[in-house]
Amino acid sequence: MSVQYDSTATLLNATWVAVQLSERDVAGQIPLNYVTNPAVSLSAACFGNRIYDTTDAAECFSNLLAIGYRRLVVDLYWSVKRRTWSFCPVSVPQTTTATASADSATITSTDDSHGDTLYELGSYKCTDNLDPNTLAKVLVGYFRDTNNQLTLYTTYLVLNLHVAASDATPDEPASTVSGDQLPSGTERAGSILEAALGDYIYGPAELASDRSNLNESWYKVEQSYMPITEYFTVHENEAGEQSTPDGWPSSKYIQLAKRDRVLIGYGSLDSNLMDYNVSTEETWVFPPGHLTSSVNISANTNGTLTSGCLYEPGLTRVSQTNSSWAISSGFPVPDGLSTIETMDSVSNVLSSITACGLSPMLNTTLFGQTADQQVEHYRNVSLSSSWAWANGEPHDANYAGGDGDSKYDRCAIMDLTLGGRWRSTNCTLQRHGACRIGHSPFSWVLSNTTEYFSNVSNTCPSGSSFAVPRTALENTYLHRYLLSLSGTKVDLDSTDPALREVFVNFNSIDVTSCWVSTGYGAECPYVSDPQELEHRTVLVAAIAGIIILIIAALTLFVKCNANRRNSRRGRRVIGGWEYEGVPS
Repeated sequence: MSVQYDSTATLLNATWVAVQLSERDVAGQIPLNYVTNPAVSLSAACFGNRIYDTTDAAECFSNLLAIGYRRLVVDLYWSVKRRTWSFCPVSVPQTTTATASADSATITSTDDSHGDTLYELGSYKCTDNLDPNTLAKVLVGYFRDTNNQLTLYTTYLVLNLHVAASDATPDEPASTVSGDQLPSGTERAGSILEAALGDYIYGPAELASDRSNLNESWYKVEQSYMPITEYFTVHENEAGEQSTPDGWPSSKYIQLAKRDRVLIGYGSLDSNLMDYNVSTEETWVFPPGHLTSSVNISANTNGTLTSGCLYEPGLTRVSQTNSSWAISSGFPVPDGLSTIETMDSVSNVLSSITACGLSPMLNTTLFGQTADQQVEHYRNVSLSSSWAWANGEPHDANYAGGDGDSKYDRCAIMDLTLGGRWRSTNCTLQRHGACRIGHSPFSWVLSNTTEYFSNVSNTCPSGSSFAVPRTALENTYLHRYLLSLSGTKVDLDSTDPALREVFVNFNSIDVTSCWVSTGYGAECPYVSDPQELEHRTVLVAAIAGIIILIIAALTLFVKCNANRRNSRRGRRVIGGWEYEGVPS
């Protein structure tokens, strides 16, 4: 069977689609290195059962991409004997016979359900064609399938390099390789991926060029695609040319202006591969440490982080938080609990991780099943990694677009009773507004008075402006600031909703499910592409079409399951998901 991207495992819910799109858009001008995204280890999510089957792996990769994982941690193993990289930790023998002798070991092979040959290598079962090109083919299909403004997301690949164990001693540590045993030229992992994904890669050479003259790169596009300068250092020479030694482009610049889709970087290199020189691929692959900064975390029983959180009271500058490319070292998945209890615990931890400015890293095989076997668990973890909206929000999809519908729930409000998460609410309510002080990402003040959403921007104190948090960490700073005001303009324990809720500058008044952060009366940005080649009617129809397709799929799903509902018992809703009340 040929390897390709399979988009079957979608989010299957219009609200979930709106969550991801709105969070992507509100962070669109934030440099890439400060935006949190769910990360996953392919070794855990796809190969936790130690079966390395090419077709199953392609389905697993597809599922993870389709349900929102943006950072893929990839473990690759170099086979000196075969001169290839593989996902399998053992060098697959070069033989076509059913049973072959390799040194002192006996290797048996069987045909899997797809017709591929699986070699039993100690505790592993591996096909002989599961290599980086398998992942590359899935990625190319994914990029082509999501090549419009509504579905574009940046993907990050972090490559951990190892040496494959000998097929004679598959469960023993691999030997050190050096000299001509090392991969060279087109055999190198980065070179293989560059050959397959070159048209989609934003690499170190391009970053260096963009950084050297911002006037001709990040500042040459329209303003809404420019990165927020408070997140990096800017130098200006006598000629007025600006440059940066540490800045990164925004996702809008990468996705919409450049049309690039993937950044590739090296993570770790095993000690028996230390002579591998990563500098030869510095044009398109980032060196170790450039796309990840691992942070060790710990959490208490209710999911709150007790160490590793990047929120620190009183800080106002991004440089003080050290959150560039911050990613958790992994999060605990408790043993011995039911599926419901486990996912509830995981959801709490994920909420804390993202609120602390870290990208959550899943490095566990959930309930002993890989993502091709049971995608639901992995989808729920991905959705729990969102940082802005409360469960089931935003709920504006039932209303049509247009200014005349502004009375409906088309404006975002931070709800203190929901831990600082947002709800879509009635725009004609009178509430205080969140006002950013100057351009500081972490400094907030409340509007002087309560007002309708349409007028609240006029009540921000001098030196501030009506704003919306653009990252998880910005949201936490606003939430903690509001909590510090308890008993004054806001009060978490008050029975008056006006004291527990604050407008943020985010609304979908123009077009349903198209959330914008440029104030009351702002138009949905999907009226044109960066080159203004599209027409409003076409793109608005595209938005509606996606939502209609999702609703149609849900309707069909509901009808198909209607006859089974009465017999299903013990259902509970955890974090917006329905589960059977049966222990895992």
